[in-house]
Amino acid sequence: AFVQAPLGGEYVRRTVKVDTRKDGLFSKGMVAKGQITLNGNNIVVDSFDSADPNYSTNGLYLLSRRKDNGDVATNSGVVNSLSSGNANIFGHVSTGPGGTVQIGNNGAIGNIAWQASTTNGIQPGYFTDDMNVAFPDVKMPYTGGFAPSSSSGYQYAISSSGDYHITSLTGSLIVRSNVQARLIVDTDISLTGQDKIIIEAGATLNLYMAGATAKIGGNGVVNQSGNATNFFYWGGTNNTSLTINGNGSFTGVIYAPNAAFTMNGSGSSSLDDMVGSSVTKTANMNGNFNFHYDENLGRLNLNRGFIVTS
Repeated sequence: AFVQAPLGGEYVRRTVKVDTRKDGLFSKGMVAKGQITLNGNNIVVDSFDSADPNYSTNGLYLLSRRKDNGDVATNSGVVNSLSSGNANIFGHVSTGPGGTVQIGNNGAIGNIAWQASTTNGIQPGYFTDDMNVAFPDVKMPYTGGFAPSSSSGYQYAISSSGDYHITSLTGSLIVRSNVQARLIVDTDISLTGQDKIIIEAGATLNLYMAGATAKIGGNGVVNQSGNATNFFYWGGTNNTSLTINGNGSFTGVIYAPNAAFTMNGSGSSSLDDMVGSSVTKTANMNGNFNFHYDENLGRLNLNRGFIVTS
């Protein structure tokens, strides 16, 4: 349409239609603002669907029912934004505009059928450099909160639903069955030796890290339900480091957009598992590790905003 402009000229007017969709916080398996590095010869990234019995068993991951939507993505647009090494990524990979993917001689990125042909490299159509999303900061959801009690064998025990608050988390923590709890940690998390976080069946824990450094070692997180939605780790603006040391499985969801995330596998022939999804500043996976993305997390009503689809 043409609209009359001053001095006898004409303006050109156009209407542009933009289709969008909500962009879920956990619509991909492993996401980072910056560089992602996968070190080791026995790293596998794939997916399953805890809500679909065709692609899980009682909501749990099973190798024979895995899927190939274990997408890995970074906003970084530099050379080797994603260094996948010799990992097998059953899914798509994305970098920021201009970013590249470094892949080792024995690495493979693509779907199940393509990788079954023992083809190495990147399957055509499985790499894009159009990743450009926002990473909202995490704000502490409340002030105050109860102090967890102690219990035989546990430094901290949460036996009732509600909001809790501690200065630091060292020693073991248990969240009792069918309890829904939120916990803010002010300074640091350091689990070593026999330390562990136990989330009993039917319980949920949203852990908010307000401090700088979290090290989850020892016996790690024991999520008895086996469902990632029963444990959320939220890293605040001061949380700059998160380390998970391999000792069995870690089942949960991580959103810590300012943290350098390190996963250390056992280094032996056995593989350590992480089940869920992660969003961090950077990601570094070492040793022998399986990363199983639960596609059901993409259906949660947790969104960062909207992205253009056409």
